[in-house]
This record gives sequence, C-alpha cells and structure tokens, in this order.
Amino acid sequence: MSAAELLPLPVVIPICGAVLSPLVVKLDRRLGLVVGIVAMLGTLATLLPIASQVYGGGGRVVVHYFSGERPFGGHELGIAFGADPFGMSFALLTAGLGVLLMIALLSELADLGKRELGGLSCLALLLLAALIGAALTADTINLFVWFEVAALASYGLTGFFLEQPPALEATFKAVVLTSIGGFVVFAGSAMLYSTDGALNFGQLHAALPHAPGRAELVALAFLVAGYATKAGLAPFHGWLPDAHAQGPAAVPALFSALMVDLGVIALVRIVLQVYGPVSAHRALGLLTALGVVSALLGALMALCQDDLKRLLAWDTISQVGILLVGFASATDEGVGGAVFHLVNHGLFKALLFLCAGVVVHVTGLTKLSELGGLARRKPVITGCFAVGALAIAGVPGLNAYASLGLIHDGLQHTPVILAGAVAAQAITVAVFARALWLGFLRPRARAYERLERTPRALGGVLVVLAVGTVGIGTVPYQLVRSVAAPAASIVLDPARYASALLHGGGSLVTTPIPFDYAKPEDLLLALLELVVGLVLAALWVRFGEPRPVTWLRRLHTGSVNDYATFVAGGLVLGAGVLLI
Repeated sequence: MSAAELLPLPVVIPICGAVLSPLVVKLDRRLGLVVGIVAMLGTLATLLPIASQVYGGGGRVVVHYFSGERPFGGHELGIAFGADPFGMSFALLTAGLGVLLMIALLSELADLGKRELGGLSCLALLLLAALIGAALTADTINLFVWFEVAALASYGLTGFFLEQPPALEATFKAVVLTSIGGFVVFAGSAMLYSTDGALNFGQLHAALPHAPGRAELVALAFLVAGYATKAGLAPFHGWLPDAHAQGPAAVPALFSALMVDLGVIALVRIVLQVYGPVSAHRALGLLTALGVVSALLGALMALCQDDLKRLLAWDTISQVGILLVGFASATDEGVGGAVFHLVNHGLFKALLFLCAGVVVHVTGLTKLSELGGLARRKPVITGCFAVGALAIAGVPGLNAYASLGLIHDGLQHTPVILAGAVAAQAITVAVFARALWLGFLRPRARAYERLERTPRALGGVLVVLAVGTVGIGTVPYQLVRSVAAPAASIVLDPARYASALLHGGGSLVTTPIPFDYAKPEDLLLALLELVVGLVLAALWVRFGEPRPVTWLRRLHTGSVNDYATFVAGGLVLGAGVLLI
C-alpha cells in the first residue's frame, strides 16, 4: 500500500480498539486496556512509513481522498486527509504518548472492575483517534466532527469518578463551556461554506479573497473563539483548571499534553493555512494578544495554587499561550519553535502530570502545603519531576531550551511581545521552583501516615518520559532541520499547502531555520529568566501571595455563569478586533 492509502488507518485502528475494548473485558478485565496498548502500537507502526514520506526529501504533503472522490476543476466534494510535517508531528506525538498513557492506566487502575476498565479504554482510544483525525483532516466540518468526538470522550473521562462531587462539577463546566465553543465552531464553518462554497482547506484558501469581507471575518471570529475555548486560552479557559485536575493520573496527562493542542492546531490551520498570514493579519494580532494574556495569567495563577494538579493545569494555559505567540509571529523561527515546543510540551507535561498522580497515589495528598520530604522517601519520582520542572523552565541541555529560544528569536521584531513571553517564562520558573521545594525538597517534620509503593509499570513510564525529555535536548539541530523547518515552511506557505490538497499531494520548499544552540542572546535570556524566577519563588514562599494576584484569583469564582460570560465577552471582543 502507498502512504496515501495508509493514511486513514491511524484513525481507524484506535476506533476499532475502542469498539473491541468493552467486549474483550468479558474474557479478562485487563484485556480492554491491553487492546488499547496494542491499538496505539499499531497506530504508531502505521504512521511511521507515512512519516518517512512526509519528512523525507525536504518535506511532502501526502493526501488521501475518501471514497476516491478526487478534486475536479479545483473543487473537492468529498473528505480528504492531508498529512504535512506540521500535522504529522502531532499525530506521531499522540500515538507515542498514547502507548505510554495506556500502559500507565493499566498499571494504576488494574484493580477496577470489567465495566470500568472497558469503558475507560474505549473513551481514551476515541479521544486519541479524534486527536489524530484532527491533525490529518483537510476539511472544516470534518475538523468540527473530530472536535466533538474528542469533547464527548473527554466528558466521560473527566467524570469517570462521577460519584466524587469535584468530578461532577468539572464535567458540568466542561460540557457547558466547550459546547458553546462547539456551537460557534459549527456556525463559523457554516458561514464560510455559505459565503465561499467550500469545506476543503485548499479550496477555501483559493476561494477566499485577499481582503476578506465582513461575513468571512465574522466566521473567522467564531472559529477563533470556538477553537480557543478548546485550547483553554484566556478568556475562554474557565473549564480547564477543574477538568484537568480530575481522574486518574493518565487522564489529565492526556488532556494537558495532547487534547488542548487540538485547539492550537485548528487555529493554525484556519488562520495561517486557510486565510493566510496576509489576509488574516488582524487575526494574527488577536492570537498574539490571546497568547500573551494566557501565558501571563496561567503562570500567575499556577504560582498561587496549593493543589499540585491544579498548578499543572494552570501552567497548561500558560504553555498554550506561549505556543500561540510563536505561531502568531508568522516567522520561520517562531513557527518552527512553536512546532518543536508543542512536541516538548507533550513530553514534559505528561511526565509532570504522571508524577503528580503518583504522588497522590502513594501519599493520598494533593496539597503542596501537606507534602515535603519526598526527595528522600521517593527519589525516582523526585528525579522525574525535577527533569520535567527543569525542562519546562528552559534550562540549557533540556528540550525546551531550544524551542523557547527559537520562539524568542521569532519575536525579536516585536520587543513588547518578547518582553511578555520572557516575563511569563520567568514566572513559570518560579512556579516549578516553588513546587519542587515545597513538595519534594523541603524537609517534612513528621512521617507520612501512608506511603504506598509506586506501581512498577507506572514508574517505568515515568523513566521513559524523563529519558525522552533529556534525549530530545541532545539532538536539537537534527529536529530543527528535519521536523521544525519543514513544518514551519508548510504552515507559512498556504498556497503550496492548498495546491497539494487539490492535486493529490506535493513537495515542499523548505526554508532552513537559523539555529545556534550557543547563541549568547538566548543563553543570557535563559539565565535572566532563571535568576528572576528563583528570586520570585523565594519571595513568594517567604512573603506569600501579593494583593494584585489575590484580586486576579477572585475573578475566578468557579461559577459556570461567570465563565460563560467570559466566553461571550471574548467572542464579542474578537469580532470587534477583526471587524473594526
């Protein structure tokens, strides 16, 4: 089979696994999750030969037309999948992390009943299939379908322990707020179809005028608001901190490492590859503003959290903001750095959430104020958490140093935005310095009432993720040249992407990204962020939360009505920015 013929299989395989999982648990209750692991291994094995075509020879877009309905005269009536280096990077990350997270689920929850394990595996596989489908699709309504499949599966996973009131409340908020997001995504897609008569990304790009009319700008505002809700960007973020703090350890890891990226990928597809950087220059400004606000808000709110999982959830909002700032820079360095950081964030955020889950599992405690002394009692967990914390802090030698450096390089022409990104990164350093000190390094006066053993397979997954986080930091040049540069080239060349989608595929013209690991400016910036962050963490621990942050925290009342108002206000504001 050719790479194009293989393209549907990475979605079909996990869906088949989702159907089988609830059935095979009747034979053995663990078989459901075993089927999940096998399905994700099969998905990864299927993606690898496609990836060799996509990344090989400078880059290529591989296209599959379902039902053999090929475009005619520049019009595509059927659904198409288009694998480019940008989408393929996320699909590979999803499949690889999917294997590890299914193993973590099996290790942590093997004692649950047949029905629970079968349902858990089914929901996780449906979510993973939806994420890969969203990365590969080239159709606005098909993207909306994967958005909804992911949403439905995530509701089930968030409320998996529905007898717990926080899980019920988190599920309710996620249902209400992301349903609003789903509605505006569908409305925006329908408006584009009514004005330009196309659903295929390539056909839409060709049909859209260089100066979009008001109807097309309103449609863009709807799509930005809807997908920003899924990505958890401020002010559409109210559902995320609760939803990402629920469930077994692998579930919030799956949400934060992968699911929020569905919104980021959709925003990049719509703004940069359908409308294009020239037609959507106001939208790029809007995305930059959303990114900077999210990065700063998420980092500040993470710094004042006592619950370890909620701290990580707020940090996810901050990291998504950084990603969006990189993409919205529309420069080779910024977009390439964002693609690289998307992969890095998946690795270290999965690692950190699994570490948090293990801490809860072995101690029964979630609050940093109640923890401490784990470095002596649980050195492996402490070491893995430290690797994730140092990576997210952008310490040279680990994976995020290179990706953050590229994003900063892409912002050199906008010093105010660069200052915002650097400030957010310095606060992020403070967040993880404080968490590492309070939860792991600080001496604890009394012994823990309970200290259970770490599930062996779960500990193995932690080590694999930590090694991966360190390992990627050792080969930045290869990844920038072979992955980030082709991905940035296709994201910033919407005409070539559109042509490939409408002509059965095509080769890329890859623009090399200048990258120097020992660049003095990047090293000094990383050193500045580390010093400022460590000082801020020390002051925070010594003197507590400053009053402005208290006011910011009080804005987040926990009321779904207030958060729905945030979403509506964000939609109106975004439409205003694009139209006026």
